[in-house]
Amino acid sequence: MRSFKLQQHLVLFCIFFIAASSCKKSSTPAEEKKPVVVTERFNINATLVTPSPSFEANKLYQFLKENYGKQVLSGVMTLNSFDETKWLKDNTGKEPAIIGLDFMHCNRNYNWYDNKAPIKDAKAYWLRNGIPVFVWHWRDPSRKTEEFYTDKTTFDISKINDLESAEYKAMIADIDYISGLLKELQADKVPVIWRPLHEAAGGWFWWGAKGAAACKKLYQVMYDRMVNHHKLNNLIWVWTREPNDDAWYPGDQYVDIIGRDIYKQGDHGSQVAEFTALNALYGSKKMVAISECGSMPDVANLTKDAAAWSWFMPWYGDFTRNSAHNSLDLWKKMFASSYVITLDEMPSLKN
Repeated sequence: MRSFKLQQHLVLFCIFFIAASSCKKSSTPAEEKKPVVVTERFNINATLVTPSPSFEANKLYQFLKENYGKQVLSGVMTLNSFDETKWLKDNTGKEPAIIGLDFMHCNRNYNWYDNKAPIKDAKAYWLRNGIPVFVWHWRDPSRKTEEFYTDKTTFDISKINDLESAEYKAMIADIDYISGLLKELQADKVPVIWRPLHEAAGGWFWWGAKGAAACKKLYQVMYDRMVNHHKLNNLIWVWTREPNDDAWYPGDQYVDIIGRDIYKQGDHGSQVAEFTALNALYGSKKMVAISECGSMPDVANLTKDAAAWSWFMPWYGDFTRNSAHNSLDLWKKMFASSYVITLDEMPSLKN
């Protein structure tokens, strides 16, 4: 009888174990080789560059730091309120941990646009434990055009050095307006991963049209204006690296995280060469992320190559939905992986 009962107990235990295991995310054989843990690979800065950061900003940064090299956060860029997060939810049953938002249409007096829309979206996603990342396709501050591309506006960023110039005053006015929006999030205890002046060294945006010195100065002026003048302490500052842009880098005291925008259609490799180079360039002290991408890296390649990107974020539209860039099967694979953090797996980082 004891033997029979023991067999019964073993059978019940096996059934319970199998059932419990089936509720967890799967790990494919290709994912079994996990990257070496963060403490053995990196020496990430312990604190944010902002003095006395908000509780939530610090908690978010520590969360990113603790997971760096252990897991990757999923993200997606949006154009209209939750368009891509909803599409992913409808088609995969999951949503990404990070939502990408843009101040592109703000402060332009467009009668068709609600300037508070991105702020509302950021707060709503944060309340669900998601992470808002903001970029700013900054339209011509002079208002002579509605453009941000270098070949469509003659706005002169070099005037950032002339405090009496109309251009300087226009840039400061725009920074002040965006700071006001970010203050609303600060008041609501919402931290923001803030990625201004992205892809500057590429030269295709006006903020990169006059070379490294002017752009570097604008980034530093923006930091000073937002942090010291407006007392914003809920921001995590990201510099978006371009190849060979050492002279453009604002400085370690202005940057928390390094981003890299990678557009290689159909390439789902880990981009480990870029990761390794960036990690070395910044002395293993700055986390690095795929701040934008066309085709996202396959999780099997990320784990195989130990490419410890903090997050990945495909752009909206076809980059998210078209299989030429990212197939639905790949999205499902990513979201099912134990290495990829989705919205439903995010802890509350609130006070």
